[in-house]
Amino acid sequence: MNVPYTIEHVQSHDYDQAIAFVMQIRKTLFPMLDHSKTPNDLRRFEQHYSESNRAAFLAAFNQSRKIIGTIGFGSYDGRFDHLLHNDQSYQTAEVVKCYTDPSYRRIGLGTALVKEATRFAVKSGYEMLYLHTHLFLPGAVEFWHRQGFSRQLTENDPLWQTVHMDKTIADHKEEKRA
Repeated sequence: MNVPYTIEHVQSHDYDQAIAFVMQIRKTLFPMLDHSKTPNDLRRFEQHYSESNRAAFLAAFNQSRKIIGTIGFGSYDGRFDHLLHNDQSYQTAEVVKCYTDPSYRRIGLGTALVKEATRFAVKSGYEMLYLHTHLFLPGAVEFWHRQGFSRQLTENDPLWQTVHMDKTIADHKEEKRA
């Protein structure tokens, strides 16, 4: 299936559509969450993603300007302090909300979103990408492995089954030489 789409930074006129898309996908993937509460980054979408030069939220739009996929990133906040040393936090971007509409899966859309987010993360000065996913999400760990991420830790938690992964995206020594 060859579906034309564009990947763009989400602009103010698309905030509501992006938030609705993410919330709908979350309901399917994470039924155990309280969906009456909007996550902080989505409640403060503009401040979190648009006003920061160290964060971005991208969406894939079909020809009708309907969002069919999303990905975001921002500075890793260190909430899993056992994963990174403090000096790595500033150089690490956390990848979040990489979702695709189920009817648009298996066409390379997720890979395209990751590549575009990675490109912007490098431009924003990040050297590493971090994310966490869950074993109960079909194909998630394998997808991120194909994107070049390495598994760092799998938590022994029967509900969340969290897998922490990262990927080096820029060698600051090479950048300083250039």
